[in-house]
Amino acid sequence: MERPLPQPVAEAYRILRMNLEALRLEHPLQALLLAPASPGEAADAVAAHLAIAFAEAGRQTLLVDADLERPGLHRRFGLSPVSGLAALIGEGGGSIDASLMATGVPGLWLLPAGAAEPPPAVLPARRAGELLQALRRRAERILICASAPQRSSRTLALAEHCDGALLIVRARRTHRADLLRAREALERLHVPILGVVLQR
Repeated sequence: MERPLPQPVAEAYRILRMNLEALRLEHPLQALLLAPASPGEAADAVAAHLAIAFAEAGRQTLLVDADLERPGLHRRFGLSPVSGLAALIGEGGGSIDASLMATGVPGLWLLPAGAAEPPPAVLPARRAGELLQALRRRAERILICASAPQRSSRTLALAEHCDGALLIVRARRTHRADLLRAREALERLHVPILGVVLQR
């Protein structure tokens, strides 16, 4: 299970959660995409801690590991998945309920990336929409941890069906050009960018 954060850091995630829930959007903020601004980086730490903050606030929360090339969320919770998102979006399909894993945090479930199979090259928009609709029926808050949007059509296919996105920036590592390209990739699909999280 994810180790407890130092109190000031945990409080920062609680404040971020409150700020997100205070936003007045056209649609309720149920499904949120979290993605790094730079290719090769990961958003799993921010996604895990923010999901814990939502669950601790009493929200039934579902954390989805959509970074199929570099999955890491299952390790953060000490889990060994055999099935997950890769199977659900692959040709064979799969069962969402059979793929969900308890994280040890009350109210927080994980849909892992899945076993080490070659992920499908393309995620059709229709299948992404159907998946998000099915997930929305299972949780109050859905946090999708994905790879950089300017390099992943799967990230964009999922983002198109989310209510907003957060971009993760690494201090002294993320280049401004990468941040602009990530923002532009999401803006072309009219995905609301809710903010940027600076990660040290």
